[in-house]
Formats: sequence, C-alpha cells, structure tokens
Amino acid sequence: MDQLLDLEALKKLTPEQQNEVIAGVKQQAAIANAQNLITDLSEKCTQKCITSPGSSLSNGEKQCLTRCMDRFMDSWNLVSQVLQKRLQDELNASSLSSGGFS
Repeated sequence: MDQLLDLEALKKLTPEQQNEVIAGVKQQAAIANAQNLITDLSEKCTQKCITSPGSSLSNGEKQCLTRCMDRFMDSWNLVSQVLQKRLQDELNASSLSSGGFS
C-alpha cells in the first residue's frame, strides 16, 4: 500500500477486518504519541528548569519541573482532543460522501 490507510483497500475488507486494521493503526499511533510526549517533555522541561546540573535537584528545579510537566500535559491533551475531533469529523464527512466503507 502506498498510503497508511488506502480507503479503496479498506472498503474491500469485511467490517471485522476493517475494525482490526483501524484498531492496529490506533494502537501504533498511541505508542508513537506516547514516545513523542516523553521525549518532548523531557527535553523541554529539562532545558527550561535545570540550569546547573548537579548530584540532586534543588527545590526550585523540582517545582519548575512539576509545573512544566503539568502545563505540557494539559497542552498536549488539549491539542490531542482537538486533533481527534477534526480527524473524526473528516472521517464522518468522508463516509457520508462515499456512502460508508462498503
């Protein structure tokens, strides 16, 4: 397949097979998102909050890391929710215009 989800090929599958493919793609996306989240969170918050590396974190660094991680997670969740809604809206519009998968 040239595309991750070739809609023509997906239409030829049974509903059960379609659900399996979609579930697999969702699982892969969730894993990739989690990996990206951890990497981004570590890089951004560490660079921002740890100004003088040493054998332990100061109270200020700990507080900064906690606040940074909380804000980062809140932002990530908001962006993810908006993206999921847009993708679902596009999928619904595509299904309506093509008469569904079958």
